[in-house]
Amino acid sequence: MTGKFYFEGEGKDRFLFSLGRNAMYAAFLAAGLKPGDKVLTPAFDCDGTLQPFRALGLEPVFYRSDPRTFRADISDIAGKLSAGPKMVHVINHFGFPQPWDELLALRKKAGIPIMEDNAYSLFSSYKSKPFGSFGDFAIFSLKKNLLLTDGGMLKVNGRYTIEPLKKAPLFYLCDYANVLTMIKRMLGYYKAPEVLRAVMRRSNPAIECPPPLYSKKEDGFPEWPMRDEMSAEFSMDHLRPISRLARWQLGRYTAAHVTSIAEGKRRYYMLLSERLAGVKGVEVLWPQLDEGTVPFSLNILLGRQRDRVFGKMRKNYEVMSWPTLPMAVIDRLGEFPEVELLGRGLLQIILAPDKVTEPRFEGYIEKLIKELTGCLE
Repeated sequence: MTGKFYFEGEGKDRFLFSLGRNAMYAAFLAAGLKPGDKVLTPAFDCDGTLQPFRALGLEPVFYRSDPRTFRADISDIAGKLSAGPKMVHVINHFGFPQPWDELLALRKKAGIPIMEDNAYSLFSSYKSKPFGSFGDFAIFSLKKNLLLTDGGMLKVNGRYTIEPLKKAPLFYLCDYANVLTMIKRMLGYYKAPEVLRAVMRRSNPAIECPPPLYSKKEDGFPEWPMRDEMSAEFSMDHLRPISRLARWQLGRYTAAHVTSIAEGKRRYYMLLSERLAGVKGVEVLWPQLDEGTVPFSLNILLGRQRDRVFGKMRKNYEVMSWPTLPMAVIDRLGEFPEVELLGRGLLQIILAPDKVTEPRFEGYIEKLIKELTGCLE
């Protein structure tokens, strides 16, 4: 079975875009949203998510979430329905489910559509139903979950019309870094000795990642030139289709590959969770996995020195401190206590799809645990 295991409905209820943001933009159009319309959206989210909002002139109305489960605050959403929103944006954060029974009951009462955001949650299910089955629209960022040069998807679960997508090129010049990574992988770069890779990296330095929210002590957040900016990769075409190269990559994923990735993510998540459970200064969020949950990362709160630990760990391991928040939220942190708590303490250990299926990944995890605990001593 090919990658069509996931995308066999393409052109009917599934549409492949270059970015998840393109899929979100298409959903807004299909729902008939107009400039000035309000959309309820979680305060704990990346500022990049608001690019489709800005492109269409929509007004985000932020709601709270639980800082330890990422679950939407149903009462806060219900209280903000009086603002007259035209849609509710709900995120299944990092593979973990939202309280969908309550959300669907709220949707029925309010009579407005839900956009289900699975940007980091391609593989999970909830009560035996795959993510993407709950909202009127469901978006995915495929390239965040699989080894692709680009890729996003919109799944439509209602009677909405999506305009046919234009013909895609082989690849997009703005994704050159992803294409280069693919070529390096095919040439065996990532299996080369570290000394050789270090030399090669000097000719292609990585783009610096955004700094964590509280890494600047004077005012709590650092300047970041791309905050609230429209990225070139989105601005070039708000409805950009997936490239032919990424479509080819996607077709190489079989059902067996998907199963292997999901099992590896769950296995190493539990290994990390168990090993870090008793470490002083570490709080594992979601210490247990429900059936069907396939995590993007292990999410932990550090009681102290998160920025120092993050700075040291990122040199050798795939970790992140998410997200880069919009100023509209930063200016109102007092209203969203979850953002301040997660902004100060969240560290995420990424369970990369190309690594969790390799036997040597267990050694990587053991080294990571040793270095992390050493940083906290």
